[in-house]
Amino acid sequence: MAKAVNTKVGQAIARKRKELVAIRTEIEDLLDYLDVLEARARDAGKARLSHDDVKKRYSGQSNGSNRARSTRKAA
Repeated sequence: MAKAVNTKVGQAIARKRKELVAIRTEIEDLLDYLDVLEARARDAGKARLSHDDVKKRYSGQSNGSNRARSTRKAA
């Protein structure tokens, strides 16, 4: 009798954990979406840069992480 109860409780716990994971994933997605909306609101009315302008602006700048990746590929 106790084994059956333990099994049912274990199944209920597993089901609730799956539901919790789904809820947490949805919350993370909603928070990401909120970040995008807030960024758009902050940037409203500001001049936009094209993709090519951004590439030109930042192509000359490099950081240590890019150099580290390039050395790993060569090795």
